[in-house]
Amino acid sequence: MCAIRYNTQPFVMNYPLITVGISTYNRSKSLENISLPSIKNLSYPNYEVVIIDDCSTDKTPIVLKEHQQKIERLRFFRNSKNSGVCYSRNRIMTESSGEIIVFMDDDVSIFPDCLDKILDHYNSEPEVLFIWGGVYECHGNHDSNKLDAGSGSLFSIKRIIANHLTFDTNIGYLKTYVTEEHEFARRVNRAKAKIIKSRDAKCNHYAQPAANRAFRGLGGDINRLYGLVKNGSIPEYYKSLFIGLLYPIQYVSKKTDLQKVTNQNPYPQAVRAWFQILTLLKYFKFIKAGKYLFYIVINIPIKAYNRRLIDQKEIQELQKSLLS
Repeated sequence: MCAIRYNTQPFVMNYPLITVGISTYNRSKSLENISLPSIKNLSYPNYEVVIIDDCSTDKTPIVLKEHQQKIERLRFFRNSKNSGVCYSRNRIMTESSGEIIVFMDDDVSIFPDCLDKILDHYNSEPEVLFIWGGVYECHGNHDSNKLDAGSGSLFSIKRIIANHLTFDTNIGYLKTYVTEEHEFARRVNRAKAKIIKSRDAKCNHYAQPAANRAFRGLGGDINRLYGLVKNGSIPEYYKSLFIGLLYPIQYVSKKTDLQKVTNQNPYPQAVRAWFQILTLLKYFKFIKAGKYLFYIVINIPIKAYNRRLIDQKEIQELQKSLLS
């Protein structure tokens, strides 16, 4: 689908203020050794750094205070309680002043010319409002020479997006935050704003240890399911949950191909939900199983419906602003 050309103009300043925003939680070592040193080496002359400490219990406050002496215009704020990356990113948008906001993870080393490249894209294509940066995954079994674009490790938005859209703070089931930036991007797309991928605004990503890794896949599934329900049909969702109850019986009796039918369902995570609960019970994860059951039966439909109304209003306001 072709992007609508809005009444947007290139920045009149040669070097508009760019905000580099980081949400961090208990990553003092990667902040000190990876992210902050790379920011210090940026070639772009006019930027600020806004860091939200999501109530870390390690040396993060000390590291941030030390680097205030090393990085000009670095400001940091501490959440009153651990609230998740979506809350922190919303706070970055509120506390920042940049015409462009660049979000980077706290275990990312940004390339020196990254901000210059991002500005080049926005200036050459004024209708672009969101840019995915290029990311080298330098950890695990990843090919560190392969450049990918479309990761939440590095992306940027224009201020007009921050003025109207917010990250969905409901995304964070089992304290897992995968999918939140892509869900945000989908709403930018629903406003018919242009999104591009850049292969020259780059960073290295060194995935660092984090809490709740054991349930990252499970939490990610619930986050994806929430996103589907928010933009779909709640009655159809409950129908998928009911079908999921019947599938084990049909599978044992050899009456259906479970995998095939599940993948064809609009809510595959809902169909598999009962297997997830049984698996948790098998390994004596009774509290997690109870939470999972509560999420899929009650929490997700209610939160999805309420947030859908907020999303619709935000998107409408953004569209009005773009067309004015």
